[in-house]
Amino acid sequence: MAPNAASSSSTTMDPLTATTKMAKAIMSAPTGNGKLVCTILSAYDLPDEILPESVTMSYREATGRGNGYNEISTGPPAAKHKDHSNSFKFGGPDSAANQLTISAPLPVLFESTVTFTLKYPDASKNLTSTCTIHKTLRVNDTQWLILNLDPVSDSAGTRTPLKSSASRISTSSSSNEQQPTLRLKLRLEGPYRPEIAAVVNLMNGWFTAVDVISDNTVGFVSDIPKNIPAVKLLLVPTVPLATLAIGALPILGGIMIIGIPFFLPIILIVLTLGLSLGAIGSSVYFSTRSGRTRIQHVAEPSYQTFLMTKTGQRIIYDVGPRPSPQSLAHAVLPSDMIGKLIVSLVIDAIGSASYLIPLAGEGFDLTW
Repeated sequence: MAPNAASSSSTTMDPLTATTKMAKAIMSAPTGNGKLVCTILSAYDLPDEILPESVTMSYREATGRGNGYNEISTGPPAAKHKDHSNSFKFGGPDSAANQLTISAPLPVLFESTVTFTLKYPDASKNLTSTCTIHKTLRVNDTQWLILNLDPVSDSAGTRTPLKSSASRISTSSSSNEQQPTLRLKLRLEGPYRPEIAAVVNLMNGWFTAVDVISDNTVGFVSDIPKNIPAVKLLLVPTVPLATLAIGALPILGGIMIIGIPFFLPIILIVLTLGLSLGAIGSSVYFSTRSGRTRIQHVAEPSYQTFLMTKTGQRIIYDVGPRPSPQSLAHAVLPSDMIGKLIVSLVIDAIGSASYLIPLAGEGFDLTW
């Protein structure tokens, strides 16, 4: 019997150890692939009327590895612009013929530099432009870009500035010459970090359960007065009770003032219970459809502003190493003097409020 007891105890895992192992598994999960989707729209103000063959897209990692590999290409332009010389359309925004897609680990794509090349039958006429992803895009965000095109570097690594011949007029100055441009739509797609994805899935499950329960209970509760008319009689005693409560307020106030040293712990306990019930009720309400709609209008601007920062991207999406606590504090805390003053007062208020409970302030200070 002893070996059985020992084996059963060895297979038992306490909750803290199980939670720690699960957290480590989430944090060490493999990184997900990202996807860079580009839609080539048009090429404007090219040097001449020669029809380009295609537009290619490739990327180079931040370490310099992979210069030009994974190159993908569109087809030739779909049409020539009628009202713009030396300009070509590559199809509409939803056309599959002018879409380019590169798949790679999201941290690699986020730090990479993408090269676009407008190719001609004569390779010496090729035009190129580059775009650094983390300076231009945010994950799951779409940008419409106009990139200047330059000649491909020669063997010496130099580029000659190029202007459109269609824009050259003998009586015009050089300021009227147009730089050849490539117009495109660029989007970087990628997964959440494992821990963020776990929270999102958990919240979606919770919201689904709340929606199912609210759909089944709201109609039932709203029909109670119709199905049971006697329920309305419960409102009759509320009038004298409310009158009695209002009349007793001065008496209760005097008693509280006189016995405040004795009633303070009870008041704090009741206040704590009330705040706890209020927090639970608020969380349930803001989990419903109407509550989520209201809180979205308030929180969405702040969330989008935070998400547009580099720290926000590194917290939410798997684009590289997680940010340090110092960078997170810089991203979240206000930078203006008034904001810093308010945050300091809130911290001081939290620290001082613990002394309302006798003998609890010292213990709270150790934790704080």
